[in-house]
Amino acid sequence: MKFLTVIISLSISLRAISQTPLDEYIRQAIANNGSIKEQKEWVEEKKSDLLLAKKNYSPEIGFVGNYTLAAGGRTIAFPVGDLLNETYSTLNQLTKTNKFPQLQNQNVQFLPNNFYDLKARIIQPIIRPEIKINESLKQEQVNLQEIQVDITSRDLTLEIKKAYYQYLQAGKVIEILNQSLVILDEGERVTRSMINNGVGLPSNMLRIQSERGKINTQLFGARNQLRDAKEYFNYLIGRNASDSIIPMIVTELPDPNQYSQDIKNEELSTIDRSLAMQQLAIDLEKKYHAPRLGAQLDIGSQNFNFKWGGYVLGGLQLDIPIWNNHKSDLKQTSIHHAMNAVKEKKEYATQGIHLQLEQAKRGLLTSIDQYHSYTPLQDMNRRYYNDLLKKYKEGQVNPSELIDAQSQITLADLQQNIALYQSWIKAAELERLTKKN
Repeated sequence: MKFLTVIISLSISLRAISQTPLDEYIRQAIANNGSIKEQKEWVEEKKSDLLLAKKNYSPEIGFVGNYTLAAGGRTIAFPVGDLLNETYSTLNQLTKTNKFPQLQNQNVQFLPNNFYDLKARIIQPIIRPEIKINESLKQEQVNLQEIQVDITSRDLTLEIKKAYYQYLQAGKVIEILNQSLVILDEGERVTRSMINNGVGLPSNMLRIQSERGKINTQLFGARNQLRDAKEYFNYLIGRNASDSIIPMIVTELPDPNQYSQDIKNEELSTIDRSLAMQQLAIDLEKKYHAPRLGAQLDIGSQNFNFKWGGYVLGGLQLDIPIWNNHKSDLKQTSIHHAMNAVKEKKEYATQGIHLQLEQAKRGLLTSIDQYHSYTPLQDMNRRYYNDLLKKYKEGQVNPSELIDAQSQITLADLQQNIALYQSWIKAAELERLTKKN
């Protein structure tokens, strides 16, 4: 009884430790996977766009300057001589001086010559409804991209688990086939002894050699499967194809009750985010008639010949759209139709995911049932083989019957091994669709 307690405790400890390698491999893969790194960079890009959208509330300050040289062009006649010369002559006579010179009529050109205008311009939005909506849109884009990271991580986790269980399964197949060779070696040893004692036929060895060739062929295929699974697993982890893999000790079946009935699917969340962004587009179109108000302040200097001419110029800009021939209404209608299409897509996708969920549950239960069905069959096959082996040693059974009995043991072991790891693969697929309770 004490020995049994130690064995059970050791088994529990091994199962607890066995979860560590796979969890660590998943952690490494998520940290090193190139696709996830790419998605995270896109998240940062969307976050930068969000910060930029928030900055649209702040004022903008810029420096503007221009300098012009001009010759020719349109002119305007300014008869300054005709207007002032007679008055100036009278003043000279009265004062008996020449302080008031005679003036020539002028032609003033419209284009400013040797003129500069330098200013600092401050622009401050006051009422701009599209700024808030654009910020909300950028936030939804961040949320959408973060969901994409989760999708990639969960898909990668599923692929890693499947590859890992396939690797363990191939290793177990090799172990079963090697054990089958051990049993076959025992049959061969008994057959040689019988032949040497004159109670067996040399032709009996042909059936044994044929069975050995069959098992070796299966071993060759199993080793290739093990290598393929190993290389694919290491590829997912981001390691060299030849790197060793720490195996788990899998002796238990997954518990179907640990998975909830509710779907946990990021693909549906991406549809929700798409709907949210389309709703923001509608909100923006509804703001078409809302007024837009902004303020502008110029501080600078302008004059001819680079003389100082400081000034301050401020103002408000008001824009109130009145009519655009129902373009905004038509855009809203178009977006509503697009939203209805996306809602139908979500409903269809939800039904499909629920179907996948039910199929995954049935697949898991089927694999578990298959595993249990082979347990009594294995016991029966081994008892039958042992009985035949005794009779074979007595010369009462031919080699074909003994080898067939051995093949049944190997086949049952292989089938149960497939059912065991297939149940864990189905559990991984179920976990991809749901969350554990």
